[in-house]
Amino acid sequence: MVLQDSDTPECCGCYSNIISDIPKKINRDEITLNDFLELMGKSGGLITCMVISVPFLIPISLPGTGIAAGLAIFVISTSLIFDKDYLIPNRMMNYKMSKKNLIKVINATFRMLTHLEKYIKPRLLIMTRKSIMRKINGFFMIFSAMLFMTPLPIPLTDTLPALCVFFLAVGALECDGYLILAGYAAIIITTIYFGSVILLGYAGLSVGLSYLGLV
Repeated sequence: MVLQDSDTPECCGCYSNIISDIPKKINRDEITLNDFLELMGKSGGLITCMVISVPFLIPISLPGTGIAAGLAIFVISTSLIFDKDYLIPNRMMNYKMSKKNLIKVINATFRMLTHLEKYIKPRLLIMTRKSIMRKINGFFMIFSAMLFMTPLPIPLTDTLPALCVFFLAVGALECDGYLILAGYAAIIITTIYFGSVILLGYAGLSVGLSYLGLV
């Protein structure tokens, strides 16, 4: 499968319609990740990253699911940056998803895009049309995916990275540089949040060990 996401985006402003048509194209009870990427065609990688991020925008998720989602986003984004075939292990490419569960996610994605597309449009095109900027955006997607995979058992550690991925993916698809900038801002906030949590955790651990006379 040859990637085409690195081509200049069509900026059609109609990805909500593309998303809403997906259930009609699935004629089986289950679909693999490979099938989904093929189904999405030209922008399959970005659409897949966007769809993966949507369930995590609600600050309630099952423990461990963020790691799997982050890994998928990581390998897809890496493939897009280097403009190679999807560098995804066969086991992951052949992972089967329930059509019923996928449609729930698709419907949620459709609702979000429907609201967003009232405000987004092609602008600040240097952020999306320049090859170097697409690669930079891809690296930030990878960074967000790595935060996704950070196993911190506290609120928002899946939601904030998901927001970063969602903004960057939709911004790239719709050629909206403002949305890309929103993704950058979300990454800064997320990094500060994660850093604060880690520092506070370390400080708390040090105080606890000191209290116990272990340090």
